[in-house]
Amino acid sequence: MDKTYRISIVTFFSNEVPLVIDACEFSPIRKEVELELICPSEDALKYKTDNLQLTGLNNINKLPVPTPQQICFFASPASFDYFCKQENINSSYLYVHPDMAVLELKGNNPFHTDLAEYGLCPCVLKEDTAEDLYEKKEKLIYFSDLSQFIENKKHNYVLLSTNFRFIEALINIDRENWELFHPELNYRNLRVNIGKPHSILLNAQKQLLNMARPLDDIYDLAGIRFCRRNNSSAYSFFAEHYDDYMAHVDYALWVNSILYWFKQYSPLKLSKILELACGTANMSIQFVRKGYTVFACDNSVDMLKIAARKTVKPKLYYASLTDPILGKDYQLVICMFDSINYLTQTKQIAKVLQEVSLALETGGLFIFDISTLENSMDNFAHLCDLHRYSDGLMIHQAYFEYIQLIQKSSLHFFKKNILGYSYQFEQHQQRVYYTYELIEIIRNSPLKLIAIHSTETKTNLYPKHLTTIDDKFSRLFFVLQKV
Repeated sequence: MDKTYRISIVTFFSNEVPLVIDACEFSPIRKEVELELICPSEDALKYKTDNLQLTGLNNINKLPVPTPQQICFFASPASFDYFCKQENINSSYLYVHPDMAVLELKGNNPFHTDLAEYGLCPCVLKEDTAEDLYEKKEKLIYFSDLSQFIENKKHNYVLLSTNFRFIEALINIDRENWELFHPELNYRNLRVNIGKPHSILLNAQKQLLNMARPLDDIYDLAGIRFCRRNNSSAYSFFAEHYDDYMAHVDYALWVNSILYWFKQYSPLKLSKILELACGTANMSIQFVRKGYTVFACDNSVDMLKIAARKTVKPKLYYASLTDPILGKDYQLVICMFDSINYLTQTKQIAKVLQEVSLALETGGLFIFDISTLENSMDNFAHLCDLHRYSDGLMIHQAYFEYIQLIQKSSLHFFKKNILGYSYQFEQHQQRVYYTYELIEIIRNSPLKLIAIHSTETKTNLYPKHLTTIDDKFSRLFFVLQKV
């Protein structure tokens, strides 16, 4: 991507400035796109960051005009509303969900943009007055009610409405997955959630990274669908104690096993490695110390922050397991500590295999591990552990739903403070896969299954020893190759 591309993030409120700075810390595109934070002048002087340019805002009329090379986001609905009030703007809003899009028409002025030019079909419900505000009435598709629209809608249908209460009701059904855009101004709204700003901002940036069309084409629903909110609560408060919790792990042993398998199964010379779901990067650090070029990503900014504090560290960036991978020509991609089990749908695993295949050099390996049925039945069917830390207590509860093959873990953290204790809670859910399920997913992927190993034996268990593999070993390592 050309370095001349720029994303400007606008806020009028001082309390949003550190949130945006925080969110940009592990941006996957900060090297490819210029990032700018436009904020109150006193804040631009107050903060220092290497990840984005801080520009003081003295005049609201000096905001950048969006161009194919310049995208402007507002950091929150509050900032956008402030801008609209100052400029006396009554903008239409485009709400986008992975399954549908709704354009709220506001005011008495017609909506001029011809959505059909973008390959979109505008739709209205017969009882709604939206048709009166849309200039291209001849291109409207009519539905009697919402149920008929949902039953017959296609991926490029956009529902027009003037009824905000109706739209609000739709959003409240699945609020986490709706995003807000401003089509007439070509401004986008990041909807910064105070306390958890990272996911929405970083996913919006990745959306731009992966859009093949001009950056100002906000009607590209396929591109907009990249802008999905991830669950940022997992490993949030726990990040500070993750290394203590994992202190029993012999990372050097794991790394040596991986290097042994790479030498055994790949003809390539190993130099460039990527770790998915890296956590606090303890595994990646082992590879860095051995002289390899290592990239590492995770969808918990809190975990990445811990990793960034360490003296030796890989090149860190924010991404979930199913996101497009940053960079190409890796000889080795790894995903450890049953992170794959967090993908509870087979299509998610298929997506990971597709993205890894695109990122690997031919002959390169993808090595991941899974927690097996044996592990869940023996160790997590009924678990309740107490962990003591200098600043509090953590209770780890786990149980296993055998019928659904779902393992659930709950973390309860009681943190000391001047008044006593504060309480935090997060829940994790994993799917336990049978080996044959994973073999079938891999068979339909671009990668080839080469071997299955366990920590208990050096023998390749694939394909001769699959009969009792799920009941015999607590952890299995899958070795896949791009051929």
